[in-house]
Amino acid sequence: MERQQERELIDEYHKLVTEQALEPLYQSFLEWKQGTVPYFELTERIHLFHKKNQEIYKEFEYTGRNELVLVAKMKLGRIDENDIAEYGWLLERWGYEDKK
Repeated sequence: MERQQERELIDEYHKLVTEQALEPLYQSFLEWKQGTVPYFELTERIHLFHKKNQEIYKEFEYTGRNELVLVAKMKLGRIDENDIAEYGWLLERWGYEDKK
């Protein structure tokens, strides 16, 4: 896989992970606007999201590129035969099941 393709795959995975973390916060803002969540609870949820976002940042900054590409492929459903042949043991440890 070329570096540009790897970068695009990692970016797509980063977007997915971040948006999944943002969705509950978005719902909290809607609940706050509806008056069902008080402001102090919303600010606590913002704080918790910030901590989660820091974890995401660390994962993407400090995980080795090859491992990050493999995780992205797994989470995005793009594992191919070459990945299974080379990293099958690792994918199995991560709970990957070949659905073919």
